Amino acid sequence: MFKLNLKIAFRNIWKNRSASFINVAGLSFGLAGFILILLYLNYETGYDKWSPKLKNVFKVGVHFRMGSADEWWETMPASFISLIREKSPDVESASITGWGNEVIEHDRQFYYELSARQADSTFFRTFPFSFLQGDINTVLNQPKSVVVNKKTALMLFGTEQVLGKTIKLGLKKETHTITGVWDDEKSRTHFRADVITPIFMPKEEHWGNFSHNSYIRLKEGVDPKVALPKLTRLFLDAKARWSAKNDNKVVTTKGLLTEAEAMAILGEGKGNKMELIYEPVGSVHTSSVFNGKSKMTTMYVLSALAVFLLVIACINFTNLAIAHAGKRAREIGVKKVLGVEKRMLVVQFLFETFLQTTCAFLLGLTLVELFLPYFNSLLDARLSFFGAGNALTLFFQVGIVFILVTLCAGLYPAVYFSGFLPVKVLKGNFDRSAKGVLIRKVLVVSQFVITCTFIICFAVMFSQLKYMRNKDIGLQRAQVLSVNVQTDRIKDMPADKFEQIRERLKHIEGVKQVTLSSRSPWGSGGSSGDLNYLGQSLMVQDYYIGFDYFETLGAVLKSGRSFSSTKFSADTTNISSVVNEALVKALGLKKPIGAVYERGSINYRIIGVVKDFNDQGFETEVKPSHFIVSQRWYQYGNLLLSIHAENPQETLKKISEEWAKIEPGLPFRSQWLDDSFAGRMKDYQRQGVLMQVFSIATLCIALLGLFALATYNAKVRTREIAVRRVLGASTSGILRLLNKEFVALVAVANVIAFVIAYLLMNKWLNGFAYRIDVPILLFILTGFLSMSLTILTVSWQAYKAAMTNPVDALKYE
Repeated sequence: MFKLNLKIAFRNIWKNRSASFINVAGLSFGLAGFILILLYLNYETGYDKWSPKLKNVFKVGVHFRMGSADEWWETMPASFISLIREKSPDVESASITGWGNEVIEHDRQFYYELSARQADSTFFRTFPFSFLQGDINTVLNQPKSVVVNKKTALMLFGTEQVLGKTIKLGLKKETHTITGVWDDEKSRTHFRADVITPIFMPKEEHWGNFSHNSYIRLKEGVDPKVALPKLTRLFLDAKARWSAKNDNKVVTTKGLLTEAEAMAILGEGKGNKMELIYEPVGSVHTSSVFNGKSKMTTMYVLSALAVFLLVIACINFTNLAIAHAGKRAREIGVKKVLGVEKRMLVVQFLFETFLQTTCAFLLGLTLVELFLPYFNSLLDARLSFFGAGNALTLFFQVGIVFILVTLCAGLYPAVYFSGFLPVKVLKGNFDRSAKGVLIRKVLVVSQFVITCTFIICFAVMFSQLKYMRNKDIGLQRAQVLSVNVQTDRIKDMPADKFEQIRERLKHIEGVKQVTLSSRSPWGSGGSSGDLNYLGQSLMVQDYYIGFDYFETLGAVLKSGRSFSSTKFSADTTNISSVVNEALVKALGLKKPIGAVYERGSINYRIIGVVKDFNDQGFETEVKPSHFIVSQRWYQYGNLLLSIHAENPQETLKKISEEWAKIEPGLPFRSQWLDDSFAGRMKDYQRQGVLMQVFSIATLCIALLGLFALATYNAKVRTREIAVRRVLGASTSGILRLLNKEFVALVAVANVIAFVIAYLLMNKWLNGFAYRIDVPILLFILTGFLSMSLTILTVSWQAYKAAMTNPVDALKYE
């Protein structure tokens, strides 16, 4: 029976080879797109999943609410870890981490591409990395020890056997001895580090310094829902008692303070809130609640793309199979008369689908290998199908998809065909039945609903991206260079010395302005905290800046004045500040100039108000900010240089040469603000390009199916067209006749797609504080495009049918 089914399947596939080719081609493109996205989803969701112990590991942060403002910090006081080690029986281990030296040297060569971090001695018990060399319990016990990953060992020494070897770290080039090597190939993690040096717990308790990443690992069997709230209460109690002690307040409560009691001390009963956030490390990479940059939106978009692309391919397959049912009707009728059971007919048609699906999968896998380099480049990933670390999981997933596609694409047509009544189909009545026609109409509409929805979504994404690129953000990003300052060196640098460096750079030909900043636009860094003004509390962003900051960035003062080097003492000793419009609005200041507020136990006097500028992104509104000139030079992390438009690359070369004299032997690390901004837009650009690529793919698959249906429709109506031609029908009349049905279906699909796309894109746009309105014109253009392509596709086949000689057509019939 198997051989018979195989023989019949091959015979029918070859007999209907044009339809079979369209089926296989459509399925292969759909499957290739699905597998590519599946590879990426597996890669992104595979972070911190390499050990079952990691399900009990959490990253700890804190959520502040000051007035109406919310802040999520991913850093904690080191004292928190000391506290829970001492007082929490539910915690197996707890660790702190920090940023390490940025300069790594070996054999007189610097390795700036390597990432250095710090961690305490228990870190490798919290994170169960697989060690190639060294004892996880002691590798970070000594001050001058260092642990490297396998990649770094091979890069620096060409071997994994590196215990006892040394490297130099930091600007002081301190020698560290390698005490361990971990296998980074088997432990993909959000904790990006190539080199880890020890960090030691401060002896003095301090609950105001939120500067360390903190991780905890609960004991096996401990319920996080029960244990974690206990840790929050321990934290609030300790921080409140520490704050009360610093403020010379007396706390009479003997046991743990309640949350309300702790907040009464910390927030002075003004409705402020502080709570700990515990995020499983397995979700940090894709949906970190701390930095607000969730990859899950991209993941959801890609998942939808993958599923809908596959659905369209399956619909295309099913539609074409049903469309060609008339050719198989008499075959089925004869088989039923001869006694073939319905079950056997279902098996036969499923077997044919299985063969076509197998061909489509093989072709799809070939397409995956061909397009994978481009896909990796687009998503900045390192995906591999046959060489993936989770190859077994991937093959299992692909196998499940193969079975589902075979059933979804083939089961309904198989059941549908096997249900034909012999008495009808042998009379040739199938094509006049409304059943097959209705199903084809529903499938065509479904196909174009998905296709038009994709096209509209891509158009809206492109419009929003264009809006973000062109929007006036309140500062100049063209021809502005950001230079990373080596903070290790300037901590002890006198103010006048640092000012001399700024002046040396300013006098380079082509440089207009030079200033300092604790934050580089669209970069990371900076601090924030609560501001108090006449009983009001407000979360405010701190900007430590140099003179000429606003002039360098082209920011506009609304009132008052900027900082002045001629009034250096007045602007620093008396703690003057410039604030933005968002802060003035939040505090309700009628006359902001001269107003005094308190931030961090320091009183600041407002000397100017700058217009709001957006240097953080379009997802959130401009936050209340104040700008301060600081004499503590280590607070500055960046030099910002405004460059003349003429020959900027030559000016950049001169700056680099001067920097080599200022910082001999150390790198000149710079970035144009335009590039920083482009980096901020990168994720949205990727989404837009992906939507564009897959929109085109779905449109091609839909048009391919429409072409086949139009061809079949024209063929089965050959006699009707011939009779109409004999009776005097014009070619244009024939074209209208054959187009009318398809145009009506696509019109219905457009209406449904408009509603779905509007709801989806409006929700997507709500994720932006600065956004466009959903442009109705795009809906109209999408409808026009889909209608035009439909008419062109159908008209081509209709024209060929209309131009057929009626005599030949009637003889054929």
